[in-house]
Amino acid sequence: MGNESHDILVVMVTAPNQEEAARMADHAVQSRQAACASVIPAIDSIYWWEGKLVKEHETLILFKTTADKFPSLQDLIKQAHPYEVPEIIAWPVKHGLPQYLEWVIRETS
Repeated sequence: MGNESHDILVVMVTAPNQEEAARMADHAVQSRQAACASVIPAIDSIYWWEGKLVKEHETLILFKTTADKFPSLQDLIKQAHPYEVPEIIAWPVKHGLPQYLEWVIRETS
């Protein structure tokens, strides 16, 4: 797992609703930009936007992918996302079940 191109990432993306999230998740997995996308249907987000405190009901997507797929996954999300500035945050996976991590690499290759 030391090779950077095979480092596993979890990418967090919020969407305005479950339909938008499912559409982005489906597209990312079908195009093999992510091995898996978990859609969490109901979250409440509170944030500042353009000087105003905003409280929104959103949907969260957790993509499992590799570092080398991240740029194309990010491009796919930016193109498909309805938000002007979508939340796209990637965390490196430091540890995990080796078979699962190998599966992520295999399914995004």
